[in-house]
Amino acid sequence: MRTIAFAYKDLAEGEGGPEHDEKEEGSKLANIELNDLTLIAIAGIKDIIREEVPDAVQTCALAGVRVRMVTGDNKITAIAIAKECGIIQGEEEEL
Repeated sequence: MRTIAFAYKDLAEGEGGPEHDEKEEGSKLANIELNDLTLIAIAGIKDIIREEVPDAVQTCALAGVRVRMVTGDNKITAIAIAKECGIIQGEEEEL
């Protein structure tokens, strides 16, 4: 699962202007986002594998076709999806 956190911050008058987007060099967060946030939720999001995919992967394997998956997901997520689809089995982690 992917996770996303939802948080908010009450801003004082004038805090949301041009300074809102200022960042320290190399940071992905604006300075205003670095502290005093109130966490309201953490959600888990799962990409659903289409029903026909595992059978299609198995059909390809029986025909001698080796299925490859190309993804931008991190390694742990990619392995979980590949296992669910039947692209890799058990402890196999060929990525």
